[in-house]
Formats: sequence, C-alpha cells, structure tokens
Amino acid sequence: MKKIMLILAMLCCMAAVLAGCGGSNPGGESAKNGKDRVVIYTAAEDERIAYIQEELGKQFPNTEIVIQSLGTGQLLSKLQAEGKNSDCDIFYDLEVVNAEIILNAVPDLFADLSDYDFSVYDASVTGYTNRHHQYAVNGKTAGAFLVNTKVLAEKNLPVPASYEEMLKPEYAGLISMPNPKSSGTGYSYYNGMITMLGEDEGMKYFEALNRNIKEYTTSGSAPAKAAVRGDVAIAYGLLWQCVNYANENEGMTVVVPEQGLAFDLFTMGMISGHETKGSVKDVFSYLYNELNKPQCAKFNPDKIYADMPAAEIANYPGSYKEITMAGLFDFEYKQGLLDKWQY
Repeated sequence: MKKIMLILAMLCCMAAVLAGCGGSNPGGESAKNGKDRVVIYTAAEDERIAYIQEELGKQFPNTEIVIQSLGTGQLLSKLQAEGKNSDCDIFYDLEVVNAEIILNAVPDLFADLSDYDFSVYDASVTGYTNRHHQYAVNGKTAGAFLVNTKVLAEKNLPVPASYEEMLKPEYAGLISMPNPKSSGTGYSYYNGMITMLGEDEGMKYFEALNRNIKEYTTSGSAPAKAAVRGDVAIAYGLLWQCVNYANENEGMTVVVPEQGLAFDLFTMGMISGHETKGSVKDVFSYLYNELNKPQCAKFNPDKIYADMPAAEIANYPGSYKEITMAGLFDFEYKQGLLDKWQY
C-alpha cells in the first residue's frame, strides 16, 4: 500500500510540473524568464521592426516584447485562423481592407479603442472613424517608381515621367512591380489606376504594361531592390523606400507622376480580451500615443496626423497629389478586382 501511495504521489507531482510547463504561452502572460510577455504580429518592413523593437525595449525593460514578422497575406490568415486564442496581443501594420475582412467574419475580434484620442488624425484618413474604433491607422504608404538611370543610359533611354510613358515599347522587360494578389503595394497600384482611369481603361493599361514587365514579385519591396541591383531599370514600390534607395545608391532617381499617387492605409490594435493581460495595454498605449509619430517621420512620412512631424528622410517630397482611392475599406471590391487580375 505504501508503494502504491508513493507512486500516486509521484504521478501527481509529475502532472503538476507538466501542467505548469505545457500549453501555449499567449502574450501578456509571464515568460519563462519571469518577465511579462507581449506579442506583436506585424507586416512592417525589417528596418521599422528593428526601430520599434529597440524603442519598446527601452520603455519596457522588464517586459519581453516579441515581434513576429509576417507578410501581408500571412498576417491576415494567421489572425483569421487563431482568433481570440491567438498568441498575438497587438497587431501592427495590418492593411485596412484586411482588417475589415477579419471584422466581417468576427466582429468582436479586436478590442474597442474608444478610450483613445482619434482627434489626432488628419481628416484625409478618418473616414473609418464613423463606423467603429476597433483599429487605428498607424501609417499611409504611397507608391512611386524607383529608376536606375545607369541601366537606362546604357540603352539610350530617357527616364519615364508618367504612368503612360511606362507603356512605351522601348521599356519592354525593364519594369518590375509587386503582384497585387500577394502584395498590398501591388494592389494599391492596381486599384489606383483602376480608380483614376475607370475599370475598362484601367484593365487596358495593365494589359499594355504587362508587355513591359520583367517580373511580378510576391514582396512589395522586391522590385526596388531589383532596380538597385540593376536587374530591372524601373520598379514600382513604396515612396519612402524608393527615396531611401535613391539617397543611398548612385544612379537612382524617384519618379512621382503628376497624375497622382496611389496609397494604402495600415492599422494597429489589440486582440479583444488581451488588453487586460499584463503590460499589453501599456505597450499599445505607448505605441499609439508616443512611438508611432516618430516612426512615421523616420520611415513612412505620408500624412496621417493633423500635426504630422516633419519627414526625416532626405529629399522626401514635400507634397504630392493623391489618387482618391476607390473601395479602400471594401474587401468585396478588392476581391472583385483581384479576381480580374490575369498576370
């Protein structure tokens, strides 16, 4: 009997140990090192992630902040699949139409942000505020063209200055753009031209442009990198990245078409129920109230705040015309356009 009791006691101890170690460790709970843990899912670029990680580390030295980098589509699918049981506490740089896709399926997945001051935003990005406060805008990203003038000079070609000039046959095989089906940057270009030209003429534009495309990339930043390497002469990409590459590399220039630039909005928020865990709300509040403004100034200075800080990127355009984007929040509109993309 004593032996049986001893075995039972040992089994109980083992069960207790396994219970303490097993299972997932969702954000907001204590990490193994004893620190509070906050998990951020983001589709932001590597340089932005590094900056945010460093600044949050300074502000919250006793919190383990885990930033998981995901592609635009991956971020959407992961949040959809995990729901409220997600390891994610805070999402950052979620494309606005993808945020609407998620909320359409699970209306209460994101925490309510009504306690936060939305008057900080510029009128140009606040159309969503009349609908709900389940996410906030963390950035606007306009698109432009990065041009390798050395490659063009070798071929005795001028720098194209407009969307129409990109269609000239002499640029065949010299252009790269992100695929709209995998990249928010690519979709904003696609949507922008459809908005500006109308659907019929817009589709004809991309049919003509396709003859000049060397590669459609899955990543929004890949075309600009290819232009810097000289693999292509003309790349469609994010304006702020194009300007940075032009600043850092000889023989690169940025084309900002006078007709206007397409753009997209990106969002941040918290998973519902996670805002009460550990330091999650404190981290999000700092990100919302303090950190995002300097992040915009450093990396994506397109105006979202009424009191927008000055761009820290040299040679960044002081102003540019925007295309009034159709269906910016409408996921059914987006899906309809993507269904018609043939390339």
